[in-house]
Amino acid sequence: MQYQSNDENVVPTALRARPTRVFKPLGSRSLKQHGEKVDPSKMAQTFKRSALGEITNNKLTAQVAQSTKLLRDGQKVARRQEVIRRTSLVKEEVTIKSELRIEPELEAYNPYDIDSKDKGDELACSQYAADIHKYYFEVEKTRMPNPSYMTDHCDVNIKMRGILVDWLVDVHYKYHLEPQTLHIAVNLVDRHLEKNVTLQRARLQLVGVTSLFIASKYEEIYPPEAEDFIKITDNAYELKDLFKMEEELLASIGYRVTSPTSFQFMNRFLKASATEDPKMRHYAHYIVDRCMQEYKLLKYRPSMLAATAVFLTRTYMSATPVWSATVEHHSTYSEAALAACMNDVSTMLLTASLGVGKSAKLTAVKRKFAKDKFHSVSLFQLKHSDV
Repeated sequence: MQYQSNDENVVPTALRARPTRVFKPLGSRSLKQHGEKVDPSKMAQTFKRSALGEITNNKLTAQVAQSTKLLRDGQKVARRQEVIRRTSLVKEEVTIKSELRIEPELEAYNPYDIDSKDKGDELACSQYAADIHKYYFEVEKTRMPNPSYMTDHCDVNIKMRGILVDWLVDVHYKYHLEPQTLHIAVNLVDRHLEKNVTLQRARLQLVGVTSLFIASKYEEIYPPEAEDFIKITDNAYELKDLFKMEEELLASIGYRVTSPTSFQFMNRFLKASATEDPKMRHYAHYIVDRCMQEYKLLKYRPSMLAATAVFLTRTYMSATPVWSATVEHHSTYSEAALAACMNDVSTMLLTASLGVGKSAKLTAVKRKFAKDKFHSVSLFQLKHSDV
């Protein structure tokens, strides 16, 4: 019988710690005798075999990796093949289109297209030319002066206007200004005189020189100085008079300087009629400049005067056809529609050629176009049979 103590600090013998008994692994029992102790520090070295499941996982992982690689390689090959296929299709399409391309000379002919040949010229604005001239046709109706405005003037008459325009032609030529500048200036004169019926004749020359001053600033790259316009009047006015008249004139026309002129329309219609001969072009220019001097021709639109100038030029110079469908399309005028205007203009040209009539003394335009640089077209003799 074992002794039992009542002392709480005494540990019963049965409960005393026994020496730890270490068992050797199953796999190594054959190497040691039963009951032989094993060093615990060497146990970690004993259990080095991986779990059975890891062997399978490693094999599966390798197989998945190999499959993924094969899949990716297959996708790359497929993508390359697709790119090659699409590239070949594009090449075939380009080849087909190139084979079906129509040569320029075989393209559908448009008799009304007169701007395509200017596509390489930025100044020609070929893509906008048709729209620009369509706008000109609309605007010219609103920028024309009243053809009977002179009847309301008390101190200025038709003869004075003709003399003023004749003087402006000389000044314009002296300063080597652009043709369009002269036409704008004369338009400004008429529009201002229409609004100022009480203008005194002493200020008529000031209106003319101011109109040319405004037009040159509007149209020229290097316009003459204001002092030059005062000198050309033989100092009849001062600079302050020029600047004050500039304000009055611009206010009277609503500050709308832009106005389609017969010179602009003439160039368009010459192009439509394929008139390239320099002499013919200068003669048409002579006609539209000469028309500016005639007050009675204000009743005709600038586009009609331009069409008449081209028609008469081609008639007098024996060009064929005189009036083609293309010119009629771009000018909007048929030969019949020009009949009345042609009668008045041809009569004016005949009297100018013979040096007779009320405007026989208006010689600036004739002298200008009698020069060699204009092929002396104003010396072209007309006969009554031509009218």
